Amino acid sequence: MKRVFAAVCLLVLTACGQGASDDPLVSAVNQIRSGLFNRDTGGSVAFTATRASLRESGITSPVMITRVPSRGIAVGLIQYQRNRGVTVWRSTDGGTISTANGVLLNTRGFGTDLHSLETAPLTAAFASGGDAEYSRLFRAVDGEGALQSARLYCRLVPLGPDRIDVLGRAYDTQHFRESCTADGGMDPLFENDFWRGSDGTIWKSRQWAGPELGFLELERVTN
Repeated sequence: MKRVFAAVCLLVLTACGQGASDDPLVSAVNQIRSGLFNRDTGGSVAFTATRASLRESGITSPVMITRVPSRGIAVGLIQYQRNRGVTVWRSTDGGTISTANGVLLNTRGFGTDLHSLETAPLTAAFASGGDAEYSRLFRAVDGEGALQSARLYCRLVPLGPDRIDVLGRAYDTQHFRESCTADGGMDPLFENDFWRGSDGTIWKSRQWAGPELGFLELERVTN
């Protein structure tokens, strides 16, 4: 049988950038002083905004701080749209990530994007309390523009309570780790970490976004 693990590692993802929008929310955010929603591509992954600067600028919607170590990017994305359980987070230059219950679904506008990674099985594992096995479908566009799929086999394990800091605010969470392999491989293709509150909110996570983009470090900020 053809090894899906090798296919996943060789997939070339296409960029799905989005142009500027005339949406009033995006226009308002674009007028905020320089550096509030910074996209730093100079090798640093520092995010300069604070909760105070968000409040002073009138930002009342939740914000997702997104760090992409492989790209040297730290950017703030504002909650832009919610539809059928999926939340779209958008940066001032049009880049987006989509999550379902805090689990990464896709990215657009980050150069080599995650087309999609199934979220429902992981969400169900969280609901069961963790220590669960399941599979997730990974989809990517190859170099010829064709959509390719790979079935990943995963396990979610609870690692215990952990008090974390998100932009100066402390949260009591449960730390979970997800390990996924492909086509029966012995070694994990990736390991994701999630810090989940008692109400189910994922306040912080480190999630795989495909073989090209690597991991995203996400922190949810609500004022």
